[in-house]
This record gives sequence, structure tokens and C-alpha cells, in this order.
Amino acid sequence: MADDRIRVGLVGCGGISSLYTSIYAGLVDIAQVVAVADLVDELAEHRRQVLADAYAAEAHTARVAAAEARDTETRAVQQRRAEVAAAAAATPIRKYRSHEELLQDEEVQAMVLLTAPSVRGEPTIAAAEAGRHIFTQGPMARRVAEADAMVAAVRNAGVQFHSQCGARYPRGMVLARRAVASGKLGTLGSARVELNWYRPQTYYRRWAGTWEGEGGGAAFHHGRYIIDPFLWVVGSPIVEVFAYAGPMLRRIEHESLSQAVVRFANGATGSIHTSLLNHEQPHTPKGRIEILGHDASLLVGEAYYKGQLGGTVPRSNYWQAETSFGSNDTPAAVQDLDSLRAEVADVPEQASEEYQSRLFLESIASGSDPVVPIEVPRHHVEVVRAIYKSAEEHRPVTLPLDKDDPFYSFDGRLTHGVKRPD
Repeated sequence: MADDRIRVGLVGCGGISSLYTSIYAGLVDIAQVVAVADLVDELAEHRRQVLADAYAAEAHTARVAAAEARDTETRAVQQRRAEVAAAAAATPIRKYRSHEELLQDEEVQAMVLLTAPSVRGEPTIAAAEAGRHIFTQGPMARRVAEADAMVAAVRNAGVQFHSQCGARYPRGMVLARRAVASGKLGTLGSARVELNWYRPQTYYRRWAGTWEGEGGGAAFHHGRYIIDPFLWVVGSPIVEVFAYAGPMLRRIEHESLSQAVVRFANGATGSIHTSLLNHEQPHTPKGRIEILGHDASLLVGEAYYKGQLGGTVPRSNYWQAETSFGSNDTPAAVQDLDSLRAEVADVPEQASEEYQSRLFLESIASGSDPVVPIEVPRHHVEVVRAIYKSAEEHRPVTLPLDKDDPFYSFDGRLTHGVKRPD
């Protein structure tokens, strides 16, 4: 049987790579990691050893599942899984010092970029130009200029690109997108989004809380988990922003809280509220989207759960979104909107960390368009930079940003943060 699984190279072997070790062990049926790269040789060496161990563990788990299977089809699937996982464990994983070296490896078909937010653009552009597909840890980029260069490179090369944001993919969020796109809400009047997270002062260690390390705070590094899906669901770009943002109640360089009033190209208005100050409350969702249309409204509550899909490995952590519809004047509109649930019945209710990587790999295998186009994470970058510009200059800001604007690059920043000592 021909082995047509996708060959993957991991770039960046720091802390987050442990999650992707678990993910790619789980994806052994469709992909195999054949190379790793990091500037620190010890990290690359450790990662390839742990990957081999993870594949060996996956082979053992599959053998047990095959032995316990009660039907021949399941037994055959698990036996095949055990075989490919064992072969992956026995295959030496090549080690490189940089993304440039890894991209010279002709076996690598896709690059998984796990570097810090400050190192996303150059490796992505290089991979696209080399004809490799790209999955990058989010956020996509710190600068609009960088994001635009990434979009151009990906589009010119015709490769697949996925910027990590698992919150886009649970059934409830896909349903919300389908509902807005259907027009069944009627003309949109308002769309607002909230992030209600908590990060204590002790969270801000090493690069956390710094411009160079995170690229931004509540609206950027953290807020992407609800703003990115929100922008996708609304489907109309933001064209004007007025915002307040700053390091409220925290000693950090960027913002722990931002509040913005926005206007969309379709004429609707709305708001973006992102907070890292929210103490746990039973009736406050971690993420919330509300869209008001002429005929009906839509409400999404979003949350992230750990280890609830039958295991404790990180790849089983998942996003879930609960979506409801309402209408005072047009009860039939709610029935119409609820009928869309049948169209998304095959989308998992709980979108695991592994699931979004599987979507990326399946788009490569099938040649299909990604579920969420690259322009969505790119727009998130620009919206956040506009929020910072508005908060810094105390005035409304129109989008798109001019290319000579310091907030189009990374030069423009909030200046009232507290620079932490090294």
C-alpha cells in the first residue's frame, strides 16, 4: 500500500512544541513529522527524541485497541495505525538549525511554525516561496506589513496556509457563520464581541507582557481566540475604530484591557471588548458574540476545556461554542435559522487542538480551500493595530491603515505601559 501521508517539518522546538508532539502522534494516520529545526541544538535534539517516543506510545495504544476491537473493521484500522506509528518511531527524524536548512529537505511538504510571535513572517514567506504548505502558531503576525507580505507570498505560491485559532471550528461557531452568510438574520445593525479572561500579575514572566515578546495583549495575543472567529462570522470588514486600551491594574508594557467601538463596511456598528481582568463568574462566558439583525439575533457563548475528550493529553483540549437565535417580530426566522443546524451536523461540537491541525492536513490532501481564508487572521492584525492607534492618538481611526503609518508597521505602540525590568 502506497504511503501518501504528508511529511511535516516542525520549526521551533520550545514549550509549545510539546503540544504539537501530542497532536502529530494523534495524526499519524495522515501525516508524519520527518524533521525539526531550532536555533538551540539541545531543544531540537530533545524534540526529535520525544517525537519518536510519542510515535512509539501511539503504536502501543493502537495495538491494544486492535486487540480489544470487537469487529474486523476496527481491528484492521487499529492494526494499520500501529504499523505506521511503529514505522514513524523507527524512522530517524532529521535535525536542522534553521527554517532555511529545513526547507532544503525535499521530503518536507508542510512546515509547522512554532516560533515566537516576533518570528512568523520570514519563515512563512520562505516556506511559501519553496512551495511548502504552512501552519503557524497564532497570532499570524505583529505587523500589518508583515501580514500583507505573508498573504502575497501564500497567494502567489498557491500553497495552503493556516494560522492557529481553534476557536473558529466548533459546530456552534460554524453555525453562526452559516447563519450570517444565509441572510436569515436580515440586515445587520450591530455586532459585538467580548473576551472575558483573567491573567494575574504573576502570569507576566519572561516575554509575556512585553511588546517584543507578545506583540500585544488582550486584543492581540489573547483576544484572537474570539476576535478572529468574530470577524469570520460577521463577514464584513471593519472600516472605523475608536478605542481605549491600556495596562489597567497590571504592570505590563501593553494592554490588559481594551474597549473599542467599530463600524463595518456593511453599515453595521458594534464593539470589541477584550479583558484579562475578569474574575471567574458562573454567568460570564469566556467569549461572547452577539449579532443583531432586522429579523433575528444571534448569540454565541464560547469556552475552552481541558482533557474532556477521553484523555488527558493536550491534543484532547477543545473549544466549544453554544449558539442560539431569537426574534421578537419574526418567530419563523428562528425556525429558519435553527434549520441550519442540520447543515453543520457533521462538524464536531467540540473542536480539539488536534482537529484544527487535521483540517489543515486534509486541505492539503484534497486541494480544497481552507475553512477560514488567510484574510481573516490578517484582518485581525490590522484591527488590533487600529485599536492601538486610536487609543494612543485619542481619535477615530479608519481602515485600511496607510502603509506609511507607524501602526501599519510595529513602530506604533501604546506608550503608557510600564516597561518591566529584565
